[in-house]
Amino acid sequence: MSAMSNPRSNLSSISRTLKWFARYGDLVGLRAYVRGEIFGDAFHGLDPERRHGVMLTYVEAHARCEAREKLPLSPQVAPNGRVSAKLNWRDQAALAKLAEAYARAKDHEAAGRLLGVTAGAARLAKLRYLDQQQASGPKKPA
Repeated sequence: MSAMSNPRSNLSSISRTLKWFARYGDLVGLRAYVRGEIFGDAFHGLDPERRHGVMLTYVEAHARCEAREKLPLSPQVAPNGRVSAKLNWRDQAALAKLAEAYARAKDHEAAGRLLGVTAGAARLAKLRYLDQQQASGPKKPA
C-alpha cells in the first residue's frame, strides 16, 4: 500500500502527476510513471469507481503529450550548403523520405525541419511530387 492512506489523496496525486507530464509533453516520462511502482501502489489504493477517472485522465494526458512532443530539429547547414545538398525529389528514396516527413509532421515547417530544407521547399516538393502522384489520371496538356 502507498504511503498515502486516503484514496482521495491518491486520486489527486495521480491526476496532478499525469497533467504535469502532459503539460510538458514528456511522453517517455508519462509511460515510465505509469509502469512504475509509485503509480501502481496509488492506483490500487483507489476505490474501484475512481479508477475509471484515472484511466480517462491518462488517455487525455497521453494525447496531449503526443500533441506537444517536440519534433527533432535537422542538423544545421552552412549558408551555402543548401545549394550543394539539393535533393532530387524524383528519386524513390527521396520521395519516400518526403512522404514519411509529411506523415509525421502537421505542417510544412515541421516537415521541412525533418527533411533539412526550408518550409517553402518542403511545400513545393509536396505540391509537385506527392500531390501529383496522388491525383487520379494523367495531367491535361495546357
